[in-house]
Amino acid sequence: MATVAMPLSTLPSSGNGSTPIATASGLLALLTEPDPTLVQHALTKLLSVVDTLWHEMAETLPDLETIAEGGALPLEDDDDAMDDADAAMGGDIYDDATKRTAAALASRVFFHLQEPRQALRLALESGEEHFRVLSPSERDGAYVERLVNAAIGEDVARKQ
Repeated sequence: MATVAMPLSTLPSSGNGSTPIATASGLLALLTEPDPTLVQHALTKLLSVVDTLWHEMAETLPDLETIAEGGALPLEDDDDAMDDADAAMGGDIYDDATKRTAAALASRVFFHLQEPRQALRLALESGEEHFRVLSPSERDGAYVERLVNAAIGEDVARKQ
């Protein structure tokens, strides 16, 4: 039996000419870190590969939505301590850029799961940096078109 090797150039890359990413598991694990800088880094890297590794990210949608809303994820070994720290900080431990990136990532995953209403809601929360309706990039064309169609369909349905 012949073995076919996949060239590294076909694996998803995290951008900037860096090493290709074959799995999202390591980056997904960073989402539970208490350091918001690590969470932001993981979200940015995940956003760059979401169109090929979205199936791995689907299980973390509740976590992504929690981050997008500014809430903290519980640490695996100390749920009470995180709840106390979250309450002390007003429940909003992430900066706006991190929340918008999490919303953009969750939106993309919902898009791939064929849930345009959820994808649209989160895309609007992600802001213009991540959801460019008037000038989408070539990569974002189908995503933006589908979400705009969902918005028009929702508007038509509400008017009937």
